[in-house]
Amino acid sequence: MAVVDAADGEGSRQAPPGLGQLEQSLAMAAELQGMTEALVRASAWMGLVGWAVMLFQADGTHLFPCGMAGLGGRWQPPLQPLSTGDAWPVGQAALGQEDVGCGTTGPYPLSAKAGAAAWMVLPLAKRQGVAVALRPGVSAFHSVEQDFLRGAVSLLDRYLPGVERTGRTSEPAPRLRPRSAGVFRLDLADERVECDEVFAQQHALPGRGRYPLADILCRIPAQDLPRIEEILGELRERPGTFEVSYRLTLDSGGMRHLRAHCTSSRTEDNQVRDISGEVTDVTTEAQRIGEREALLREQLRRADRMISLAASAASASGTRELAAAACEALAVFGADALVIVEAHDGRTRVVTAAGYDREHRAVLDGLSLSARTPLTDALRDQQAVFAPSHRDLVSAYPHYAATLPRLRRHAWAAIPLPLADRTTPAVCMFSFTRAHAFQLSDQPLLIAGAALLGRALERCRTYDAEHERAVSLQRSLLPARLPERPGLLLTASYRPAAPKAHAGGDWYDAFPLPDGRIALTIGDVEGHHTEAAALMGRLRTTLRAYAALNPDPATVLALTNDLLTAENDADPDHALLATCCLIALDPETGRLDCATAAHPAPLIHTPGDTPVPHFPTGLPLGAFAGTPYPTTSLSLPTGSKLLLYTDGFTDIPHTDPDHAREQLRHLLVATDPKVGAHALHEVATACLTPLRPHDDSALLLAHLTGT
Repeated sequence: MAVVDAADGEGSRQAPPGLGQLEQSLAMAAELQGMTEALVRASAWMGLVGWAVMLFQADGTHLFPCGMAGLGGRWQPPLQPLSTGDAWPVGQAALGQEDVGCGTTGPYPLSAKAGAAAWMVLPLAKRQGVAVALRPGVSAFHSVEQDFLRGAVSLLDRYLPGVERTGRTSEPAPRLRPRSAGVFRLDLADERVECDEVFAQQHALPGRGRYPLADILCRIPAQDLPRIEEILGELRERPGTFEVSYRLTLDSGGMRHLRAHCTSSRTEDNQVRDISGEVTDVTTEAQRIGEREALLREQLRRADRMISLAASAASASGTRELAAAACEALAVFGADALVIVEAHDGRTRVVTAAGYDREHRAVLDGLSLSARTPLTDALRDQQAVFAPSHRDLVSAYPHYAATLPRLRRHAWAAIPLPLADRTTPAVCMFSFTRAHAFQLSDQPLLIAGAALLGRALERCRTYDAEHERAVSLQRSLLPARLPERPGLLLTASYRPAAPKAHAGGDWYDAFPLPDGRIALTIGDVEGHHTEAAALMGRLRTTLRAYAALNPDPATVLALTNDLLTAENDADPDHALLATCCLIALDPETGRLDCATAAHPAPLIHTPGDTPVPHFPTGLPLGAFAGTPYPTTSLSLPTGSKLLLYTDGFTDIPHTDPDHAREQLRHLLVATDPKVGAHALHEVATACLTPLRPHDDSALLLAHLTGT
C-alpha cells in the first residue's frame, strides 16, 4: 500500500469507480483499522490519498485518531485528545458541518515539515466523530472526487463499529416512562417535610407523609450540607427559585445523586411560611459525568506519561539506560513488565528489560527466530502481535496450552520498533499480570510508545559504539606494561567514564630515567572527547622525550608547558589545558622529587605514619609560557606506599572533595600492594560504586618493598 509522504505527487486521475468493492471490504473488516485501509485502497484512483477516522471520546468533547492508513508521519493527526472547541476543521465537522480545503493549513494540527495538502473532513452519523481524507499537493479535491468521498463515508457510517446499521423497516413503539421527580413541601414553622411516594423513595423514607427535616439532612454527606443550609437560609429571607444538587447516603453504603428545584413565596403578612419543589434522581447522569471525567483524567495522565517517556527516552545514552525509559513506558500502558529484544544471528538478544527477573530474561534470550511465539513472530514478520488473555494466546499458539500454569503474565503486546537500520530489527513486548482487552484507543499509544523507544535504541546503539571506540583508543595510548625494578612494586588502574561521557583524557605512565631513577606520572587533559585522548597520548610522549634529556621533574613540566602553550596560541579555537604530577623516584634510597601542574598531590603512607610535607603546585600545562614549577623532595622508608590519582576519584557529584580524598587515604592505608591489580580494583570499586561517574579516572600505586 502506498504511504503519503512530503515528496509524493498528486498521481494520475481516473474516472471514479463504483462503491461496491468498498462496501464488501467494509463489511468484511473486523475492526476500524481494516476499514480505514479499505478507504485508502478505494481512493487510489485519486492519487496518494490517506485517511484518518477520529472518534468522539466518552466525554463527548474530544476527538481521538482511532484509525489511520496511508498517512506518513508528518501528515498524521496528533496522538492525543483534540478538543472540538479548538478552531480546527475536524472540530467543526464533528458538530455536523462538512469542510473542504487545500493549502498549508490542515484539518488538524500538522507537523511543521508538512507542506500543502488537499483535504476533506466529513462528519460521521450519530455524532460518532469525523473521517478525514488528505492528499499532499496543491490541487484541491474537485466535485467528482468530493462526491466519491461522501459516498465512501456514507458506507463507513453503515459498518462503523458501535453505530446501528441502516435498513430497519420499523421502529419500536415508544414507551411511557414513570414519573421520576418527587414532590415536596417544607413547612418552615415546624421544619417538617410533606412528600409524595417518589420523594420518599428517593430519600429512603418509609412512604408518603410528613417527616422531620432532620431525617433527611442526617443522610446528606457533611461536605454537601453547607450549600443546602445556604439555600434554605436564602429562601427564608426572600422569595425566589433556586436549584441545588446534593448526595444522599443509602443504607447499602452507596450514594444517590439528587437535584432539587425549590421555590418559596411570601404570605399576605410578608412572611415566608413554606418551600415547595421537586427533586430529580440524577445518579445515572452523575455517574456518566464522573466516568467521562475519569476517562479524561486518564487520557491526560497518559499524555503526561507519554511526555515523560519521551524525555526519558531522549536522555538515554546507552542500552543500559533504556531501562529507565522502559519503566516510564510501563506506567503509560498499565503493564508490569517490558522487554526490548533485537535479532542477532538468527536468534533473539535481550537489549534491556524492566519487571523481569533474571530467569525470565534468560528464557527470552537466544530464542530461534523460527520459533512460534508472539515475540519472535513480531520480530520476524515486523507486525504487531496482541494476546489479550491466556485463551487468545492458546488460540493463536496451541503449543502454549501445556505451559499455561507456569506463565506469570496473562496478556502480551509485542510491537516492532521502527528503526532506520533494518538489518537489526527489534521488538518491544509489554506484559500484563491480568487479562487486558486492548481497546482501539490503546493501539496508537502502544505504537507511539514503541516509536519513542525505537529512536532511543538507535541513539543507544550509536553511543555504545562510539564509547567502545573511544575507550579502545584511550587504552591503546596507555602503557601496555609497567617497568619492573628491585625494591619497587608498581600497579595501575584506569576506569572509563559512564557511556554518555565518551572519551576522557586521564593517563598514567612509568618509565626509567637516564640517572637510574623511575619516573612516575599521572595527568588529566580537560574535556571528554577524542581530541582529549589524542592530546593525552602526545603529552605522554613529550614527557618521556624531555625526561630523557633532563630528568628533573620541574624542568620537564616547564618544557612541556611551553610546547603546549605554543600549540594553544597557534590554534586558540582548539586550545586544551592539562594537569600533571611528575615524580622521579629512587627505589634504592626512597628519595623522590615531585613537581605538579595544578594536579592533586600524591597520597603517601609510611610504616610509621610519618607526616608528609605540603606539595606546592604550579599552573596547568598550556596556560602561560615560562611558568615555573616548584619541586618538593623527601625520602621515604621501606614499606611506604605512594598513590597517584586523578580528580575522577574526588570531584564526584554530591560528594565533598575533602571527604572523598580522606576516604581514598584510608583505603590506601588498608590496601595490600602485594595483591597488585586486585588491590587497586578494590580501591576504585569502594570509591566509585554505586556511582556511575561522568569522568574517567586513573590510579598509579608504588610500593617500596626494599627487596
